[in-house]
Amino acid sequence: MRYLTYPFVVFLLLSAFEGRAQQFLTGKVFKKNSTEILVSVSIHNITAQRYDLSEESGSYRIQVAPGDHVSFSSVGYMADTVTVTAAMLTGDFPVYLDVRAQTLKAVRVGEFSNYQLDSMDRRKEYSWVYDHGNTPRVDHNRQGDGVGVTLNIFRNASAKEKQRERLEKRLAKEEEEYYIDSRYNKDNVTKYTHLKGDSLQQFMQKYRPSYEYCRRAANVDILVYINDSYKQYMKGD
Repeated sequence: MRYLTYPFVVFLLLSAFEGRAQQFLTGKVFKKNSTEILVSVSIHNITAQRYDLSEESGSYRIQVAPGDHVSFSSVGYMADTVTVTAAMLTGDFPVYLDVRAQTLKAVRVGEFSNYQLDSMDRRKEYSWVYDHGNTPRVDHNRQGDGVGVTLNIFRNASAKEKQRERLEKRLAKEEEEYYIDSRYNKDNVTKYTHLKGDSLQQFMQKYRPSYEYCRRAANVDILVYINDSYKQYMKGD
C-alpha cells in the first residue's frame, strides 16, 4: 500500500481549499438608462488589489470574495463602487455607469485640446496597466494642425506580464480610434455633407480615415478629405 507523505497531503488540501475559495463577479457594464455597452471599463477589487478591464462585448470577470469592495470606472463616467454579496455571485451582475457632467466644451485649456486632456485622463485611469516598474511617459506630438497624446508602451517580456501587455496593446489600439474620432467627428462631417441618421453613420464608416493619415493631416486636409469623400459618396462609389 502506498502512503502519501505529510507535505504532499497538506499541498493537496491547500490546493483543494484554494480551488473552492475562488469566486468571480461577472456581468456586463452599460451606460446608465441605456442598453449601450461600455468597453475597457477599469474594474478594481479594492480589497484584494486585483484589476481587470471589461471586454469588447462589455463583459467583465474579476476574482472576489463576499465583502470585497469593487470599483468600476471609465473616463467620462461617474465611478461606482459595490460591496460584493453572496447573492451577486450566483449569476451575472450588471453595472450601470452614469455619464459625468462635462464642464469643458470644444475649447483648449492652456496648450492642451480636449482630446489631449481626455487622453491623459485615460492614461491615469489605466495606470495599473501601463505603470509596472518603468517611468511613465506621455509625448505631445504636433504635426500640422494635428495634436494628440502618444502613449509610449514599455514592454516586459516576462511570462507573468503577458496579460498586461495584451491589455496595453488593446488600449493603444483604442487610443488610436479615439484620436481618429477627435479629428474626423460627426459635427464636421454633418456640417460639410448635411448627412443625418443612418446615411451619416454609413458615410462615416465607409470613409473613415486611417490613424496614420489623421496624425499627419492638418485640419484643412481633414476637411478636404471629407469633401472629396462626399463627392464619391454622391456618385455611388
